[in-house]
Amino acid sequence: MSGFSYVKFYGGGILELNLSNTVQIITIISFSAALVKYLIVNPLQAAINSLKEAVAKIETILFRLEQDQKNIDKRLVAVEESTKSAHKRLDGIEGVKH
Repeated sequence: MSGFSYVKFYGGGILELNLSNTVQIITIISFSAALVKYLIVNPLQAAINSLKEAVAKIETILFRLEQDQKNIDKRLVAVEESTKSAHKRLDGIEGVKH
């Protein structure tokens, strides 16, 4: 057992670690990491980017809706004032008070 490292696995298996085995293990780990990145991380990143774009669009739409609502509120106040004025004029013409 001199000159080599040995790793004992649970269950009694032994793996001799030398340069060749180490390179193979690193290659397998690298391939697995690349596969995980390609199959899992990249699609998730694309989905996250799509969600970001959708949220930005929704924020823009909500901002426009808020502005429209403010404009409607202003117009409604003007209509209410006009209606109030018209009722006063009609009451004056009819001589009736509400």
